[in-house]
Amino acid sequence: MKATLSDTIRNARGPVQLVWRPRRWVVREAPATRPGSRRSGRRDSFDVSVGPGKERGGVPEVSIRLLGPFEVRLPDRTVRIASKRQRALLASLALPPGRVVTVDVLTERIWGADLPSSPREAVQNNVHRLRRLLGPELGGLVRNVADGYLLDVGQDQVDASRFDRLVRAAEQATDGEPARARELLRAALELWRGEPLGDVASDSLQRDHAPALTERYLAAVERRVDLDLALGDRAPSTLIAELRVLTARFPVRESLWERLLTVLIADRRQAEALEAYESVRNTLAHTLGADPSARLQSLHRRLLTGDPEPERVTPRQLPPAPAGFAGRTAELAALDEQLDRWSGSGLALVAVHGVGGAGKTALAVHWARLRQDRFSGGQLYLDLHGYGPGRPATAEAALGRLLRSIGTPPDRVPNDAGEAVALLRTLLAGRRMLLLLDNAHDAEHVRPLLPGSHCFVIVTSRSDLRGLAARDGAHRVALRELAAADALALLTAAIPRHRAEAEPDALAELARLCGRLPLALRIAAELGSQHPDRSLAHLVDDLRQRRSPLDALADSDPGTDLRTVFSWSYDLLPPDLAHAFSHLGCYPGSDIGLPGAAALLDVAPAAARALLDRLAAVHLLEAHRPGRYRLHDLLREYAAERLAADRPEAGAAALRRVLDWYVRAANEGRVALGFSRPVPLSRGIGATAVPLPALSGSGAGLEWFEAERGTLVAAVVAAADHDLPDHGWQLAVAMRDFLDRSRYLGDWLAVGRSGLECARRLGDPLAGYQAAFVLGGAYSRAGAHDDADATLRDALRHAERLGDPAKMSRALSVLGVVWQRAGDYDRALACHRQAEIAARPAANTVVRAHALLNYGAVEILAGSYADALEHTREALEIYQEQGLELQESCALANLAAAHQRTAEYSTALDYCRMALEITLRVADVSGQVEVLTTRGEIQLAMGRRDAARDSWEKARGLLRPTDPSYARLDLLLKGLGC
Repeated sequence: MKATLSDTIRNARGPVQLVWRPRRWVVREAPATRPGSRRSGRRDSFDVSVGPGKERGGVPEVSIRLLGPFEVRLPDRTVRIASKRQRALLASLALPPGRVVTVDVLTERIWGADLPSSPREAVQNNVHRLRRLLGPELGGLVRNVADGYLLDVGQDQVDASRFDRLVRAAEQATDGEPARARELLRAALELWRGEPLGDVASDSLQRDHAPALTERYLAAVERRVDLDLALGDRAPSTLIAELRVLTARFPVRESLWERLLTVLIADRRQAEALEAYESVRNTLAHTLGADPSARLQSLHRRLLTGDPEPERVTPRQLPPAPAGFAGRTAELAALDEQLDRWSGSGLALVAVHGVGGAGKTALAVHWARLRQDRFSGGQLYLDLHGYGPGRPATAEAALGRLLRSIGTPPDRVPNDAGEAVALLRTLLAGRRMLLLLDNAHDAEHVRPLLPGSHCFVIVTSRSDLRGLAARDGAHRVALRELAAADALALLTAAIPRHRAEAEPDALAELARLCGRLPLALRIAAELGSQHPDRSLAHLVDDLRQRRSPLDALADSDPGTDLRTVFSWSYDLLPPDLAHAFSHLGCYPGSDIGLPGAAALLDVAPAAARALLDRLAAVHLLEAHRPGRYRLHDLLREYAAERLAADRPEAGAAALRRVLDWYVRAANEGRVALGFSRPVPLSRGIGATAVPLPALSGSGAGLEWFEAERGTLVAAVVAAADHDLPDHGWQLAVAMRDFLDRSRYLGDWLAVGRSGLECARRLGDPLAGYQAAFVLGGAYSRAGAHDDADATLRDALRHAERLGDPAKMSRALSVLGVVWQRAGDYDRALACHRQAEIAARPAANTVVRAHALLNYGAVEILAGSYADALEHTREALEIYQEQGLELQESCALANLAAAHQRTAEYSTALDYCRMALEITLRVADVSGQVEVLTTRGEIQLAMGRRDAARDSWEKARGLLRPTDPSYARLDLLLKGLGC
């Protein structure tokens, strides 16, 4: 349970002082005073002494409800506000809460055009009456600040703000967690009780806010309906009833009619669907003089041609539409022109390029959302991290993510980039899709990811991508600074209108000095809006006097100076936020998790959340998913510069703290996966006060690694780059099993190389063995047999130096697997023979069993069946003694394969039966497929064609069509005439 303010005061050991901070009271120990001295008479603090059992009341939980009839609710009652002016006043302050609303704005919202003779005094009087009406427990929440007032309540205490937060959370969860996204949308929609701002008599609020609230409501309803259809677990009749009510309330909103027709068609109610189409057609003709949309007409054609099947669920991965987008008319028209030229069957390729901060992503996402109805197959989005901290996404990693986004299971994603792109092109064929590849490094970064047809591809990059135009026919759209009018429009949209109109010359100069770059303009506008006590002319003078070019991003225009614009935000931060922001410049990776941030900043996770949320509130950080934040690469560069300039010694210590936490956390994740014991930590890894993740089981371990993958990879690279070798190699070892299991081959290779670089710096044989073993496994999986051999022999030399027979055997055994995969059975047999000999002195007999099992597997392939049977049986006995069922089933399957080769079919079938029983018991799907395949081959050799068909059909039924084994089984079944 969260402690209240009164709890904190009551539990204090001595006198405390309450200090007002933005939007809340903070309790701190009262400063000591000498006898006879006087305390400072600050207006924003006072001292409180509480004896045992004495308690000061806290602020009650209040709920302000704007999504329907206006209400102010306490847990035990409703506060009645009869005056229409005070309802308008409180509603104005609650949209949104915690933001300063100026006296001028309040005057317009309360009185409209009929202004009082003394507006400021009239507002003050109404605030006074409102506070008196709310009573002592609530009245203090209405605070006067600078040139206006604010309502000091949390976002969740106003239903409109809570609605927006839930909808944003649903947008972030949609792609990976559709069921959770739907629940969030349901929770958001339950907040609505009728027309927004009901009982609020304010023309200004009704004009500026009510339509926008209604639009957000309808968009949320439509998204929830889409998720209902995708998940398929809601009765069509309830959806139809709901959509009929909505289309009656909003008869010209075609997107609602589209969904109604879609559900009617899916429920095979063609007559009702035709009726609905005629209804909307007549409504649009009489009301707007327009025909139905292309989408509605397409649904009508499906009805007339008798094709009632619902369209397949499609990915919708576009990020949220950028707020306050302005200008770019020519660029948007260029994108429209390319879309109109596209036939829909071929490949269209558009490259959007420009300097950092020019708004490339914003333009692409804004246009894509405007035109998303033109892509019936859906929209895919992928950030390639071409510019920023860490390394760009590899082709293997990018292709893997795209394949998983369209439903390919992780274990079915090919390791080879060529095979992966071939599969991607196959799966995308015929699907009219949009693919947005964001933040590419250059043309070569993009080329391996291009689909073959039926796709409209937009690439954004700081590179001009000339190669993509010359070789691949890309149409290039260059983004430079905004036109002067568009830059002013962007500023005016964010700065209160009365201030912009009062200082037009300063506003124009502000746009010029920001280089008319959208990112700089947005930050400047936010400063102008958040600090109403500072004139725009003052901000302009500040920029002129303190200009210091951000070298890498300087423009030919001398007024372009992002560093100074960033300094406006940084210099006005309180010390704790300035400290937090600058330290984030050395965080590994662009995706910031709360525990890692807490370790970096050396604070508790709750304190880290408060700091990061406050940075996000002033747009120095983005809260892009619950509990996770993203720092823009330009801001990261500036943060790192400030840390180096202000606290040059702090960066190394902060990086070490966060890497200490990640080494320990990754070790916990490795154990949760169930593969191995924790890696003993070296003395170079420090303790951490931040709690480690509580991971119960393999699923939780996989989920944690998946969420932290990008940061972990960046952490290994950072350890290598900043001379923290202990952290680098131990992180690489902790990540190995996850990267192998999830088929992240590109990341595995990157982590392995950096980890081995770290180990070599240390010269420690244990580190050298472990790191070489990680990289050798990655090379083996990638088919780089010579590299794998060299690296694993390096591991073997370290194991020999350690005198550890288990490690020697393990390295030799994996070397055998390398050459087995290469088809060189002689070399594989030699390695496995040495592995078995090396394992004999090992205390752990399971090590020898692994060597024997691998030895026997190659002997079967090489035709040495007697030796294979002997070695495999020895391995089987050890596994049975140790109770290792999964390994036992592998041994039984190998025995079945050996007896099959010697035509001892009855014995082979017995081993298949025993192996299959175990794989079913431990839910080893991969093992079941292998055993069933072998059993079918044995049955066919015995002339039992029907039994073989049954075995292979069962095996194929366990696989997805994209799995290579599926194709093999398909061929076997076709050979039987199936």
